[in-house]
Amino acid sequence: MKTKLIIAVLVLLSGGLLKAQNTEPEPVAGKALTKEYINQNLVYPQEDLDQGNSGKVVIGFHVDDKGVASQYVVKSTFSEAASPIAMHLVKTILWNPAIIRGIPSDYDFEYEVDFHAKSYKRYWKHHQRPAIPLSLEADTSYQIYEYKQLNEVAKPYFTDGSNMGKYIATNLKFPEAAKEREIQGTVRLSFVVETDGSVSNIVILNSVGGGCDNEAVRLIQETHWIPAEKSGKYVRSHNMQDITFSIGNRNFQDGNSY
Repeated sequence: MKTKLIIAVLVLLSGGLLKAQNTEPEPVAGKALTKEYINQNLVYPQEDLDQGNSGKVVIGFHVDDKGVASQYVVKSTFSEAASPIAMHLVKTILWNPAIIRGIPSDYDFEYEVDFHAKSYKRYWKHHQRPAIPLSLEADTSYQIYEYKQLNEVAKPYFTDGSNMGKYIATNLKFPEAAKEREIQGTVRLSFVVETDGSVSNIVILNSVGGGCDNEAVRLIQETHWIPAEKSGKYVRSHNMQDITFSIGNRNFQDGNSY
Protein backbone atom coordinates (compact mmCIF):
# COMPACT_ATOMS: atom_id res chain seq x y z
CA MET A 1 0.00 0.00 0.00
CA LYS A 2 2.81 2.36 0.95
CA THR A 3 4.64 1.51 -2.28
CA LYS A 4 1.57 2.37 -4.39
CA LEU A 5 1.12 5.64 -2.52
CA ILE A 6 4.76 6.59 -3.09
CA ILE A 7 4.47 5.76 -6.81
CA ALA A 8 1.30 7.87 -7.10
CA VAL A 9 2.99 10.82 -5.39
CA LEU A 10 6.02 10.52 -7.68
CA VAL A 11 3.78 10.41 -10.76
CA LEU A 12 1.96 13.57 -9.62
CA LEU A 13 5.21 15.34 -8.84
CA SER A 14 6.77 14.40 -12.18
CA GLY A 15 3.62 15.54 -13.99
CA GLY A 16 3.73 18.86 -12.16
CA LEU A 17 7.41 19.33 -13.00
CA LEU A 18 6.81 18.58 -16.68
CA LYS A 19 3.91 21.05 -16.73
CA ALA A 20 6.11 23.68 -15.09
CA GLN A 21 8.71 23.09 -17.79
CA ASN A 22 6.18 23.73 -20.55
CA THR A 23 5.50 27.35 -21.53
CA GLU A 24 4.01 29.01 -24.59
CA PRO A 25 5.95 31.66 -26.52
CA GLU A 26 6.06 34.99 -24.67
CA PRO A 27 6.90 38.50 -25.86
CA VAL A 28 10.46 39.47 -24.92
CA ALA A 29 9.09 42.63 -23.29
CA GLY A 30 6.56 40.66 -21.23
CA LYS A 31 2.80 40.41 -21.66
CA ALA A 32 1.78 43.59 -19.84
CA LEU A 33 4.27 45.93 -21.52
CA THR A 34 3.51 44.43 -24.93
CA LYS A 35 -0.22 44.94 -24.47
CA GLU A 36 0.46 48.53 -23.44
CA TYR A 37 2.57 49.04 -26.58
CA ILE A 38 -0.25 47.63 -28.74
CA ASN A 39 -2.86 49.88 -27.12
CA GLN A 40 -0.74 53.03 -27.47
CA ASN A 41 0.10 52.41 -31.12
CA LEU A 42 -3.16 50.97 -32.38
CA VAL A 43 -4.87 53.11 -35.04
CA TYR A 44 -8.60 52.45 -35.14
CA PRO A 45 -10.28 52.16 -38.57
CA GLN A 46 -12.27 55.37 -38.86
CA GLU A 47 -15.50 53.79 -40.09
CA ASP A 48 -15.51 51.24 -37.27
CA LEU A 49 -14.74 53.98 -34.76
CA ASP A 50 -17.58 56.16 -36.04
CA GLN A 51 -20.00 53.24 -35.83
CA GLY A 52 -18.72 52.10 -32.44
CA ASN A 53 -17.72 48.67 -33.73
CA SER A 54 -15.57 46.71 -31.29
CA GLY A 55 -14.05 43.25 -31.39
CA LYS A 56 -10.92 41.17 -31.73
CA VAL A 57 -8.47 40.32 -34.48
CA VAL A 58 -6.74 37.00 -33.93
CA ILE A 59 -3.37 36.57 -35.65
CA GLY A 60 -1.89 33.09 -35.95
CA PHE A 61 1.83 32.46 -36.55
CA HIS A 62 4.67 30.03 -35.98
CA VAL A 63 7.48 30.67 -33.47
CA ASP A 64 10.57 28.52 -33.95
CA ASP A 65 12.94 27.27 -31.25
CA LYS A 66 15.01 30.46 -31.52
CA GLY A 67 12.01 32.75 -31.06
CA VAL A 68 11.73 33.76 -34.73
CA ALA A 69 8.11 34.24 -35.80
CA SER A 70 6.79 33.54 -39.32
CA GLN A 71 3.77 32.27 -41.28
CA TYR A 72 1.44 35.03 -40.09
CA VAL A 73 -2.24 34.65 -40.92
CA VAL A 74 -5.48 36.31 -39.79
CA LYS A 75 -7.44 33.57 -38.03
CA SER A 76 -10.52 35.68 -37.25
CA THR A 77 -11.54 39.32 -37.32
CA PHE A 78 -14.45 41.59 -36.50
CA SER A 79 -13.52 44.01 -39.30
CA GLU A 80 -11.58 43.65 -42.54
CA ALA A 81 -10.22 47.16 -42.08
CA ALA A 82 -8.81 46.24 -38.67
CA SER A 83 -6.97 43.12 -39.89
CA PRO A 84 -3.91 44.80 -41.50
CA ILE A 85 -3.54 47.13 -38.50
CA ALA A 86 -3.46 44.21 -36.09
CA MET A 87 -1.19 42.22 -38.40
CA HIS A 88 1.37 45.04 -38.53
CA LEU A 89 1.48 45.45 -34.76
CA VAL A 90 1.83 41.71 -34.12
CA LYS A 91 4.66 41.49 -36.65
CA THR A 92 6.64 44.03 -34.63
CA ILE A 93 6.56 41.84 -31.47
CA LEU A 94 9.72 39.87 -30.67
CA TRP A 95 9.33 36.51 -28.95
CA ASN A 96 10.93 34.10 -26.54
CA PRO A 97 10.39 30.54 -27.80
CA ALA A 98 8.05 27.99 -26.26
CA ILE A 99 9.62 25.65 -23.71
CA ILE A 100 8.51 22.03 -23.96
CA ARG A 101 9.95 19.63 -21.37
CA GLY A 102 12.58 22.23 -20.60
CA ILE A 103 13.73 22.58 -24.23
CA PRO A 104 13.14 25.59 -26.59
CA SER A 105 10.71 24.27 -29.21
CA ASP A 106 8.73 25.20 -32.31
CA TYR A 107 5.16 26.26 -31.58
CA ASP A 108 2.05 27.42 -33.45
CA PHE A 109 0.64 30.36 -31.54
CA GLU A 110 -2.13 32.97 -31.66
CA TYR A 111 -2.22 36.55 -30.44
CA GLU A 112 -5.38 38.61 -29.97
CA VAL A 113 -5.53 42.34 -30.65
CA ASP A 114 -8.50 44.01 -28.95
CA PHE A 115 -10.33 46.95 -30.50
CA HIS A 116 -12.61 48.79 -28.03
CA ALA A 117 -14.16 51.88 -29.59
CA LYS A 118 -15.27 53.55 -26.32
CA SER A 119 -11.94 52.97 -24.58
CA TYR A 120 -10.06 54.20 -27.63
CA LYS A 121 -12.09 57.43 -27.83
CA ARG A 122 -11.76 58.00 -24.09
CA TYR A 123 -7.98 57.53 -24.16
CA TRP A 124 -7.29 59.81 -27.12
CA LYS A 125 -9.61 62.46 -25.76
CA HIS A 126 -6.99 63.07 -23.06
CA HIS A 127 -3.86 62.25 -25.08
CA GLN A 128 -2.33 63.39 -28.32
CA ARG A 129 -0.36 61.40 -30.86
CA PRO A 130 3.11 62.89 -31.43
CA ALA A 131 3.63 64.64 -34.74
CA ILE A 132 6.85 63.03 -35.95
CA PRO A 133 8.15 64.64 -39.18
CA LEU A 134 8.69 61.57 -41.37
CA SER A 135 9.67 62.04 -45.01
CA LEU A 136 10.63 58.55 -46.24
CA GLU A 137 8.79 55.32 -46.94
CA ALA A 138 8.97 52.57 -44.33
CA ASP A 139 10.78 49.32 -45.02
CA THR A 140 8.19 46.52 -44.89
CA SER A 141 10.56 43.59 -44.32
CA TYR A 142 10.44 44.01 -40.52
CA GLN A 143 14.20 43.40 -40.41
CA ILE A 144 15.91 44.93 -37.38
CA TYR A 145 19.31 46.56 -37.82
CA GLU A 146 21.86 46.75 -35.06
CA TYR A 147 23.08 50.24 -34.19
CA LYS A 148 26.60 49.56 -35.47
CA GLN A 149 25.23 48.41 -38.83
CA LEU A 150 24.00 51.94 -39.57
CA ASN A 151 25.96 54.91 -40.87
CA GLU A 152 26.29 57.77 -38.38
CA VAL A 153 23.93 60.05 -40.32
CA ALA A 154 21.39 57.25 -40.71
CA LYS A 155 21.08 56.27 -37.05
CA PRO A 156 17.83 56.94 -35.20
CA TYR A 157 17.72 60.15 -33.23
CA PHE A 158 15.65 61.55 -30.42
CA THR A 159 12.92 64.07 -31.35
CA ASP A 160 12.59 65.84 -27.99
CA GLY A 161 14.63 68.82 -29.20
CA SER A 162 17.36 68.00 -26.71
CA ASN A 163 19.76 65.15 -26.09
CA MET A 164 18.85 62.06 -24.08
CA GLY A 165 20.78 63.26 -21.02
CA LYS A 166 18.76 66.45 -20.79
CA TYR A 167 15.51 64.56 -21.32
CA ILE A 168 16.34 62.17 -18.48
CA ALA A 169 17.43 65.02 -16.19
CA THR A 170 14.16 66.85 -16.76
CA ASN A 171 11.77 63.90 -16.58
CA LEU A 172 13.30 61.30 -14.23
CA LYS A 173 11.36 60.82 -10.98
CA PHE A 174 13.48 59.04 -8.40
CA PRO A 175 11.20 56.34 -6.91
CA GLU A 176 10.31 56.88 -3.27
CA ALA A 177 10.88 53.19 -2.48
CA ALA A 178 14.43 53.43 -3.84
CA LYS A 179 15.11 56.60 -1.82
CA GLU A 180 13.83 55.06 1.40
CA ARG A 181 15.93 51.92 0.94
CA GLU A 182 18.89 53.84 -0.52
CA ILE A 183 18.78 51.78 -3.70
CA GLN A 184 20.86 53.12 -6.56
CA GLY A 185 22.51 51.80 -9.69
CA THR A 186 22.21 51.62 -13.46
CA VAL A 187 19.23 50.19 -15.31
CA ARG A 188 20.19 49.00 -18.77
CA LEU A 189 17.41 48.70 -21.35
CA SER A 190 17.28 47.39 -24.88
CA PHE A 191 14.51 48.44 -27.25
CA VAL A 192 13.52 48.72 -30.89
CA VAL A 193 12.83 52.01 -32.67
CA GLU A 194 10.08 51.23 -35.17
CA THR A 195 9.72 52.72 -38.65
CA ASP A 196 7.09 55.18 -37.35
CA GLY A 197 9.39 56.43 -34.56
CA SER A 198 7.64 54.55 -31.74
CA VAL A 199 9.48 52.37 -29.24
CA SER A 200 8.75 48.64 -28.88
CA ASN A 201 10.13 45.47 -27.29
CA ILE A 202 11.62 47.15 -24.21
CA VAL A 203 13.68 44.64 -22.24
CA ILE A 204 15.45 45.18 -18.90
CA LEU A 205 19.00 43.87 -19.30
CA ASN A 206 20.25 45.08 -15.92
CA SER A 207 17.81 45.48 -13.04
CA VAL A 208 18.14 47.76 -10.01
CA GLY A 209 14.80 47.33 -8.25
CA GLY A 210 13.05 49.66 -5.85
CA GLY A 211 10.89 51.01 -8.68
CA CYS A 212 13.91 52.16 -10.72
CA ASP A 213 13.27 49.56 -13.43
CA ASN A 214 9.70 50.77 -13.94
CA GLU A 215 10.81 54.41 -14.02
CA ALA A 216 13.52 53.67 -16.61
CA VAL A 217 10.99 51.82 -18.76
CA ARG A 218 8.56 54.74 -18.49
CA LEU A 219 11.21 57.21 -19.62
CA ILE A 220 12.07 55.19 -22.72
CA GLN A 221 8.44 54.33 -23.39
CA GLU A 222 7.55 58.02 -23.66
CA THR A 223 10.30 58.88 -26.15
CA HIS A 224 9.70 59.40 -29.87
CA TRP A 225 12.31 59.09 -32.59
CA ILE A 226 13.18 59.81 -36.17
CA PRO A 227 13.75 56.21 -37.34
CA ALA A 228 17.00 54.86 -38.74
CA GLU A 229 17.55 54.97 -42.50
CA LYS A 230 18.79 52.28 -44.85
CA SER A 231 18.72 52.36 -48.66
CA GLY A 232 16.45 55.40 -48.69
CA LYS A 233 13.83 53.94 -46.35
CA TYR A 234 13.07 54.06 -42.66
CA VAL A 235 14.05 50.80 -40.96
CA ARG A 236 13.70 49.21 -37.56
CA SER A 237 16.77 49.46 -35.33
CA HIS A 238 17.90 47.89 -32.09
CA ASN A 239 19.10 50.31 -29.40
CA MET A 240 20.31 50.24 -25.80
CA GLN A 241 20.20 52.86 -23.07
CA ASP A 242 21.69 53.08 -19.57
CA ILE A 243 19.84 55.15 -16.97
CA THR A 244 21.68 55.59 -13.67
CA PHE A 245 19.87 56.33 -10.40
CA SER A 246 22.27 57.93 -7.94
CA ILE A 247 21.35 59.32 -4.54
CA GLY A 248 22.76 62.81 -4.06
CA ASN A 249 22.84 66.07 -5.94
CA ARG A 250 22.80 64.30 -9.28
CA ASN A 251 20.14 61.60 -9.52
CA PHE A 252 20.54 60.65 -13.18
CA GLN A 253 23.16 59.86 -15.72
CA ASP A 254 22.80 59.39 -19.45
CA GLY A 255 24.92 56.46 -20.54
CA ASN A 256 24.48 55.19 -24.07
CA SER A 257 25.89 51.71 -24.52
CA TYR A 258 26.36 51.98 -28.25
